[in-house]
Formats: sequence, structure tokens, C-alpha cells
Amino acid sequence: MSAKVSKMMRARAGAFVVAGAAVLMAGMAVPAHATSDSTVWNIPGGNKITVNAWHCGLYVNACDWKASTKMSGSNPKNAQWIQNRAELRAHGVSASLTISKTPSATLTMKSRSLGEVRLRNTKTWIADTSGQMKPSKLTVHVSTKSCGSAQVNSSIKVSEKCAYAGAF
Repeated sequence: MSAKVSKMMRARAGAFVVAGAAVLMAGMAVPAHATSDSTVWNIPGGNKITVNAWHCGLYVNACDWKASTKMSGSNPKNAQWIQNRAELRAHGVSASLTISKTPSATLTMKSRSLGEVRLRNTKTWIADTSGQMKPSKLTVHVSTKSCGSAQVNSSIKVSEKCAYAGAF
């Protein structure tokens, strides 16, 4: 290997170590981009249900999150009810978190590291929630599981389907 290539490889390795140390010292989570997932399925009558999960990929003290269940189509335009249930989790040894949420949704803390946010809307096409997670310093990463269900009309009930953002 030439001296020039060897020197370049050492410089890149050194930059990687410095960047990694900076991330660890700042208490940031990796990856450095948003994490999201969607699940779509067809329902009788031609409509579709979409469940979305999203949360930040990089944070220092707080991480925004969003979860939604949406019905698209016009047969019918609105469901009798549509629901989204989001599970927000902190991962790591002794990890914990606090959660803020959309005002009309309910929040239940299942444990110090797992919270559930639930919203059921009637006579509409959407149930979406959002808020912020504040993980403890011992949290390695966070994840969002978004699950949706609906009663479209008297004969069509959609059982819960989920989308996962981050390793759950």
C-alpha cells in the first residue's frame, strides 16, 4: 500500500473515531435521520387504510414523534370510527422517557420506558397523534410503533395493523 493511501486511510479512521466520540459525549442517538414506516392495505369497497409511524433519528434531549391512521377513498368518505394507538419506547439499560401528546389523545405509561398514546375519532377519515419523547441519559435509542383500526360501516370492521419506526 502506498504511503499516500495509508495516510489517507489513517486520517479517515481518525475522523470517524472523533465523530463517534463526539456523538457519545453529547448523548445523541444514532442514526442521524428520521425513522419512519408505513403500512397500507385495501379494504372492501375500494378504500385503503394507511398506518404511519415516524420519529426523529437524532436528538440530544428530546425527540419529536408522529403516528397516524388514515382512510383514503370515497366509498364511504368517512369511517364510523378510526383509531390510532402508538407505543413509544426507550431502549437501553435503565432507559426511561416522558411523553407529550396531542391534547385530545390519552396517554398511559405501561412502564418507565414504554408509553401508549391512543386516539379514536368518529365520522372522519383520520386519527393522528404527535408529540415529543424525552428519553433519559441512559437511553440508547427510541422507537415508535403505530397501530390503526377502523369501523368503516356496519359491515366492514378493520382489525389492527401496525407500522414500526426504529427497532422495537
